[in-house]
Amino acid sequence: MTLGKNGEEIKLSGKYFRGIILKRTKIPGRENIDLFAIAWRDFTRLPTKELDELADSLGIEFKRIPHFRLRKMKREERKSYLKKYVEVIKDVANELIPFEESISELCDIPLEEQIRMTVGELVDVIVVREMKKRGIKEIRTGGEKWYEGGYVWLKAPGVYENVIYLDFQSMYPNIIKAWNISPETVNVKEGEEIKIEEKKYRIRKDIRGVIPSLIDDFLDRRLKIKEILKDKYDKKLDAQQRAIKVITNAMYGYMGWSGATYYNRYAAQLIAALARFYIKEVKKLIEEMGGDVIYVDTDGIQFTGVNVESILKKINESFPLNIEVERVAQKAVYWTKKKYAHLSEGKIEVVGLECIRKDYPPIIKRAQKEIIEALLNNEVDRAREIRLFYRNKIKRGDINLEELATVEQLTKKPEEYEKATKASVAAKILKDKFGVEVHRGSYLYIVIVKGSGGPTYRARPIEMASIEDVDIDYYLKIYDDTIKRTFEPFNVSITRQWF
Repeated sequence: MTLGKNGEEIKLSGKYFRGIILKRTKIPGRENIDLFAIAWRDFTRLPTKELDELADSLGIEFKRIPHFRLRKMKREERKSYLKKYVEVIKDVANELIPFEESISELCDIPLEEQIRMTVGELVDVIVVREMKKRGIKEIRTGGEKWYEGGYVWLKAPGVYENVIYLDFQSMYPNIIKAWNISPETVNVKEGEEIKIEEKKYRIRKDIRGVIPSLIDDFLDRRLKIKEILKDKYDKKLDAQQRAIKVITNAMYGYMGWSGATYYNRYAAQLIAALARFYIKEVKKLIEEMGGDVIYVDTDGIQFTGVNVESILKKINESFPLNIEVERVAQKAVYWTKKKYAHLSEGKIEVVGLECIRKDYPPIIKRAQKEIIEALLNNEVDRAREIRLFYRNKIKRGDINLEELATVEQLTKKPEEYEKATKASVAAKILKDKFGVEVHRGSYLYIVIVKGSGGPTYRARPIEMASIEDVDIDYYLKIYDDTIKRTFEPFNVSITRQWF
């Protein structure tokens, strides 16, 4: 296709990025922004990165129709849907592009290049530029061994009321600033010795490190922008402050990233150790003031039973941290570490549960979320009714195929898999029976059909199956197991008829 500014043909290329080949279409003389590349890097929690998920995360209403259903629609219906699809792409772009342009400005990298770079690569560009100004050569120290990350702690599974969730705003950047941690200042020949968690480190105090200096500048710029935004909202300025926040928070991870030009594992290890030290001290302080700490996770702490203003004042006076209230949950439920839900101002916030994972059928995820919402609102009978309602829908087969489909990604060529996966089995069937070749990085919507062998060998793309083919008993077992786990911390009875 001759879409270039002067009639040149387009050029196709790609980059291996986080498990897939991120395709790229170069159009000479024109900027081509692929929203999928942005979704893949910046929206990691979205299961498939499809347009409907991206739109929903931005508050834009759109229901995607699977391709195999689109082909069966009447021409005018299909035309109307595709027109809406294009309009949603434009709406999503209008929301995302200002932020991406701000990242490009910070790093001085063209937008089309920037969206296909990792955050580590973006930080590397900034750090290398500043290091060269000071004449500091490439640093690689500490090897590439594993080091301990954040501190995670849960008092006990169960339901708690009036939970205050404090977020340690820019925790790692503030630690870097306070301790002058940078690749060229930690565990070099010179430096003042400190000991934390039984490990010794040396930190130079005679020079201001490059990364602390960058963070000083970024945080100062962000503070000025936020002051302006208090008086009047401006979309571009808001995008700039968010871009600064992302790059600033990535400075810690950069030092422990093996691909960094200025790699210093000791520096990253020290930051993580200090973060664990501070959050444990904050936990101790809350308990001393009469609070009951429920949950701790890396840079956030959740507790009950103490005045939030007095806690905030004491913490901010005692530590080189900036702590703010993330939310107050009228009710909160915890299953295990990394798995909890909050009810705050009528809205449910969920972390780590099946309802936000791509490897669970949508109907089960929807049932779980509705049940959690009912239970957090003390509507136990309604939760039981929801449970029975969705179980009967699955049992009767009164659902669309896509409500049972899980999303599986092909991370290699089908023939390269030593051990079969659902994605590799489905891709091989598509190629052998229908001549459809599925490339590495592609997503397949898969259901499990009746037959012999384990579920992996009965995986089929939804385009190749009907609801009559599906192994309903397989999905009922997943449903029962998931919903049973969902009810457990609420300590409410479940009648026998459910199983």
